[in-house]
Amino acid sequence: SYKWFVLLFIMLPDQVSRIVPGGEKNSAWGLVLGTGAVWAIFGPAIFGRLNETARGKWRDRRRWIASGAVLTCVALAMLATAPSLILLALGYFVLQVADDLGTGPYAGMVADSVPEDHRGYASSIMGALKLGGQLLSGVVALVCILAGQTGLVYPLIGLITVVGAGLTLLTLGRPVMSEKATEARQASNWFEDWLTPFRSHDFRLVWFNRFLSALAFGCISAYTLNFLKDIYGPRGEFKVGGLGLGTGDDGAKATALILALLIALAGVLGSVYAARVLDRIGRKPLMIWGGLATALFLLPLAGFPPLAVVFGWLFLFGIGNGMYHAADWALVSDILPNKERASTEMGVWQSSETSTQLVVGGVGWMVDTLNRGGLGQGYQALLVVAMVMFVASVACVPGIRGTR
Repeated sequence: SYKWFVLLFIMLPDQVSRIVPGGEKNSAWGLVLGTGAVWAIFGPAIFGRLNETARGKWRDRRRWIASGAVLTCVALAMLATAPSLILLALGYFVLQVADDLGTGPYAGMVADSVPEDHRGYASSIMGALKLGGQLLSGVVALVCILAGQTGLVYPLIGLITVVGAGLTLLTLGRPVMSEKATEARQASNWFEDWLTPFRSHDFRLVWFNRFLSALAFGCISAYTLNFLKDIYGPRGEFKVGGLGLGTGDDGAKATALILALLIALAGVLGSVYAARVLDRIGRKPLMIWGGLATALFLLPLAGFPPLAVVFGWLFLFGIGNGMYHAADWALVSDILPNKERASTEMGVWQSSETSTQLVVGGVGWMVDTLNRGGLGQGYQALLVVAMVMFVASVACVPGIRGTR
């Protein structure tokens, strides 16, 4: 969470905008996102299944998590030194593979470890930690940018990755699946295992719900920096009330980071509230309320209000987003079709979020094309599309039968 937040919100869009001409920066950034998109659909489930079917030492989830952390550091080094769009896209692809290498086995481990009557609380804690990682990520990046040490952001992401993986490995001990379970899983093939969860009515709805919500949020986060540069940059200094945040690209980056921090902080508050009520009132009401809130509070931004007003609306948006993420993991854990295949099936579910890159990448071309008809039209269309997707994600929730 620490890694992806600062990379997708600030670092990579900024690198792309410095490599390509201004009028094409959204399209180029979308191209980089699309580089890992097809892989992202299948990657988590591939490594989840490989962990489940492995023999010997590779049945131990710790090896997969450690390998993912090491490869992440390699990918970060590639991104930090990439001189061209092609090499930046290659580094991004390697980073996606590295992430999936650990994510599939890790997601299955969590689903295996938490009993049903604790899932709501555990889901809220995971949601809060996800948003807390974003919060820390934004603070550290902001300090680095204000100190003129932007280059430190990448090695610090690597450090956090290694420390986080190390703590996880120490906590896990030696969780190894039984030989009998491994043999049963080897009898099937990967394609069949990937498709099997979708035979479940509930799994299809949960997967599509998360896909739409993640797609909407991805459209907002991926193009926020360029939105600020194009819409608020020409107005002069970036200001919130009497507080000046700078001018030009540096002002846009500082403003984007503070906005990101605000969304993450509000999300933590939403998750804290959810932790208190989730097991009592159920997963579905919180997901519905959170999804509708995120849609409602995006709408005013399409009018390009003063920056201080943008901050206010996005704070409310963040609370709704936090409530949604507090409930989504508990929801999918409740309805997994085959809990004996948690690594594979949680990996398939994880693809609902990672596969959104395939669409988010193409959105950049739409934004640039519409902006040529009048600066801002592309961003207005982006906000309206995101709002509609949040509402559509909410429409999936009432039909889910296996949880409340």
